[in-house]
Amino acid sequence: MIDLPETTSRTQLIPTDEEAHRFLDILANEDDPYKTFYALAIYTGCRRGELCALKWEDIIMNGDESILTVSRSRSSVLGRGVVEGITKNGQARTIYLSEDMTNILRSYCYMKMCEARENGFEMSDYVFTNERGELMHPDSFSRHLRRLYDENGFPREFHLHTLRHYFVSTMLHNGVDKQTVAELAGHGDTGFLERTYCHPQLQLKRQAAERYTQTMFDFSGRDSESA
Repeated sequence: MIDLPETTSRTQLIPTDEEAHRFLDILANEDDPYKTFYALAIYTGCRRGELCALKWEDIIMNGDESILTVSRSRSSVLGRGVVEGITKNGQARTIYLSEDMTNILRSYCYMKMCEARENGFEMSDYVFTNERGELMHPDSFSRHLRRLYDENGFPREFHLHTLRHYFVSTMLHNGVDKQTVAELAGHGDTGFLERTYCHPQLQLKRQAAERYTQTMFDFSGRDSESA
């Protein structure tokens, strides 16, 4: 018997692929800026505060593709209100955006330009603003998503950070190396990924090995009986 090393892990509730796809279908009928905010969250794994601090200058669109630079965060701090500062690990990072996500952002940008022109105000430097071009409180995105989850029967344990968990776990599940995933998610190293996501994967691998072993024993038993 092999003793596996004990690890301290934080198990996260991660949506299934079916739940994620259903969520994206629901988003198609949502109004902006919520629709684009949540789509960007699940497609990039960005934190809430990082998305709230995004400026249009952080997005470089080149045809059907674009590059997103994440360098700031806006968070609600007790006693200080909403404060803007550096990212959680203090480092900027760049994220490649696919054609689908680029098209979503391009359509959203056009809508915000029209909104500003029709209502007579200058378009904000920030990406996620209300219909008056004003910055939105980070909590508003969490509250809106909670209602969206509840109205559509998603688990109560789901929250905004759940979209980030799905991004990270899907990357790892599809064979992307831990260092690349850590860089995309804005982690300083791979330690957090190993504690949070890789331990549950180890459990799945153990279960797979047990099922395989059981199948082999069953097969051997049948061979013995027929000999």
